[in-house]
Amino acid sequence: MAYIDDILTLNPEHVWEFDGNYTDTVGSSDGTNTGFSNTTGLCEDVVNSVECNSVSDRVVIPQSADIDALATAKALGGWLRMSSIQLPPKSIYREGTTGNQYNITMWAGNKIMLDIVSGTNVIQAFSDRVLKPNRIYHVFTKFIGSGEFGLYIDGLKQTVTEPSNAQSTFASVGTRTAAEFGDPSATTEVGNATVILNGATNGRYNFWSSFFNASANALTDTQIRETIFEKGVLPSVTISNQNELDALANTIRPDEPLNIRIADNGGDLTLQANNITHDPLASIHIQWMGTGVLTYVNNNGSNASIISTPNGGTINAVNPATLNVSPLILGSEVRVYEAGTTNEVAGIETSSTSFSASIQASTVDVVVLSIGFLNIKVKGINMTQGDVELPINQRIDRQYLNP
Repeated sequence: MAYIDDILTLNPEHVWEFDGNYTDTVGSSDGTNTGFSNTTGLCEDVVNSVECNSVSDRVVIPQSADIDALATAKALGGWLRMSSIQLPPKSIYREGTTGNQYNITMWAGNKIMLDIVSGTNVIQAFSDRVLKPNRIYHVFTKFIGSGEFGLYIDGLKQTVTEPSNAQSTFASVGTRTAAEFGDPSATTEVGNATVILNGATNGRYNFWSSFFNASANALTDTQIRETIFEKGVLPSVTISNQNELDALANTIRPDEPLNIRIADNGGDLTLQANNITHDPLASIHIQWMGTGVLTYVNNNGSNASIISTPNGGTINAVNPATLNVSPLILGSEVRVYEAGTTNEVAGIETSSTSFSASIQASTVDVVVLSIGFLNIKVKGINMTQGDVELPINQRIDRQYLNP
């Protein structure tokens, strides 16, 4: 399914794809461009994005009853990229210049602020993180009158708001002047104070969608993350098999929207990662495009944990734990089975004084055999909490030579 079709399942009133044009794909509110130009796309299913190259560049959206009229609920956002730490403050998007307003502003240190004003009442939400230059982000906002409001970065709701409970102190936002991307065309306020705002320098936009009243009210946090963000995100690298994953061994995947995309193979797939670690700020570690089951094994320090399955598949991220069995009589036989089965997952015919194995199963049974000693079976060892030390005390079988 195309990205626009995914967005349309959520019933937006307007979508500006900004794929080299300013057309409203859903409604009739086409933008009027002054100074923006085309450059490389930021998300799926586009060739271009549009870029604000000067502090005076803007795109004006005509006033509409389902954009800037009195709103009891509203949601809006899209893909954004900055080339530098901006000289603040910058206007990313705004409806209204004074009085009633719905604004997305870039403040000091490339942090995003959602600023909603109804008369003299102000609510605000702030990004937890700095928007790193040349990194693509998805920025989204949501307001429910007398209910929740919030700012989302890459589909995750940010935690800092005023008031701190993220609950709106008013039931609606009154009518606002026409929406603008980039440089405002008139004197502006942030909160209730006059502030000079400019458009971002080399600020890129793609696929901004707008929801109003009923459609905004129906929009969930899960849809913001899994549909609007995850289905449009671009990968840093796409692989389809073990050899291609092996080429990434011993690497640190950086702070990106999506580190590794794994292509659909038409069924189930098992991959073994070798020392592939992920920056803690990366938004998605691995994305599985299949409809089957991907078993992704984090070996040798690999730490993939943030997953995405946009086509309904399943990812089992397995973190192997080490099982250590000791002390052992020299020459003992050790067998490790998936708990309650005869499926052997590790073992040795003739041991040294200890035995170690990397175990992927969640629970195992261990059997220790040695001629002249009693057989030992330990059942139901939990391997999900980390490495396990299993102490063994092998006892002489006094009946062995004296039946």
